[in-house]
Formats: sequence, C-alpha cells, structure tokens
Amino acid sequence: MDEKQQQQEVGLFRYGVIADLVHLAPGTKGIYERLREKSEREYAIPGARRSRIAPETIRDWLKRYRKGGF
Repeated sequence: MDEKQQQQEVGLFRYGVIADLVHLAPGTKGIYERLREKSEREYAIPGARRSRIAPETIRDWLKRYRKGGF
C-alpha cells in the first residue's frame, strides 16, 4: 500500500470513530462520556498493533475535523 492510500485509510478510520460526534456543538453536555466510552472499545487500527484509542486522541481528531474537515 502506498503512502497516499495509507493516509486515506487512516483518515477514513478516524472519521469512522468520530462520525457520530461531528454534528455536536463543542462543549455539548455528555461529549466527554461518549469519548470515554469510545476509548474503552477495541478497534482494528490501520497500521497499528494497538487496539485502543485514548479519549484525548479522539478529542483531538474531533477538534482537527471541526477545524479543517476531512
């Protein structure tokens, strides 16, 4: 897989994790609980051996998406 394909796969994965949160306004009540719940799940992360994502990482992905889109 070339680098562009890898980047696209990672981007699609990250969007898949945050997709149900992007429509919520920043500071929405309960968002941190949702981030915590997502962090407790196991994922097949492209290009990684680990299977969990820290809530802070998910929050960062959401913040970046809101700032610059996909």
